[in-house]
Amino acid sequence: MMRNRSITTLTFTGIATEIGIESSARDASNRGFYPVVVSDCVSSMDQDAHERSLKNLDKIAIVKNSAEILENIAQ
Repeated sequence: MMRNRSITTLTFTGIATEIGIESSARDASNRGFYPVVVSDCVSSMDQDAHERSLKNLDKIAIVKNSAEILENIAQ
């Protein structure tokens, strides 16, 4: 459905950075989409796992805070 609408970029926010966000962003990347993780709009009960996950995601996705993303959209 997303490809039918010419959607190529998926933006991720939510909870459980090291579980739901990371696995969904990896799946999106594997399917040919460009994942963007909004770093100040994701969270976890485990701060260490959250930070590790953001570092892992930075290798396969764009990981920026909401201000940086909004600034780039406005340009």
